[in-house]
Amino acid sequence: MATSIPSRPINVEPISPLTQSEFAPFGKVIECPLKPSTTTFPASLPTLYNVVPANQDTALKFLDVTYMRNGYDTAPSGIPAKAVMNMFSCFPRPPRSTNRNDYTVDVKILERHPYTTQTFIPLGVGREAQGMYLVVVAPTLPPTGQSPFTTMGPPDLNKVRTFWAHGGQAVTYGVGTWHMPMAVVGEERMDFVVVQYANGVADEDCQEVRLVPAVQEKL
Repeated sequence: MATSIPSRPINVEPISPLTQSEFAPFGKVIECPLKPSTTTFPASLPTLYNVVPANQDTALKFLDVTYMRNGYDTAPSGIPAKAVMNMFSCFPRPPRSTNRNDYTVDVKILERHPYTTQTFIPLGVGREAQGMYLVVVAPTLPPTGQSPFTTMGPPDLNKVRTFWAHGGQAVTYGVGTWHMPMAVVGEERMDFVVVQYANGVADEDCQEVRLVPAVQEKL
């Protein structure tokens, strides 16, 4: 069950393109550095990742493009977790208004996975596609005596960050990072493979807060 917390006052920073430098406090962005027009083995190797030739020089292998963390050994239940891969079909979220110049999405819930990273990998779309999604995150406040969260505090709603992501980008949320459930923007569905650890204990796999009232994101 989601815990309700007041969401005013709110200071939402302007929406930004999803880049690793801006997103670094919250996790990892996965994006191929090659241009879409690159269709043959390049004369020089990209420098964004540690990269090596592979498959008899017909491919490039980008090493350690993200990370996985399993912190369930510190969870209260002591139940071990396993790596899981699920698929989500995400449909476009309707805006609050049909005015094309006032596209506002309500952020009603933030969630976190206190003992695992979580990686969303889009399927079947690229950076040139129309598919777009929102990445909404918030830092964590220290726990207080009144907080229902005993190990980590609630989200800092004065420092909510919002990013545009395109279909050629995957994203890893760091352990315990508060984030909005996946929000697709536009007219088409987007499918994601989601990789994380889980042990089947609801409060250890996912914690939610319901924002009252909702945070409004104007796009």
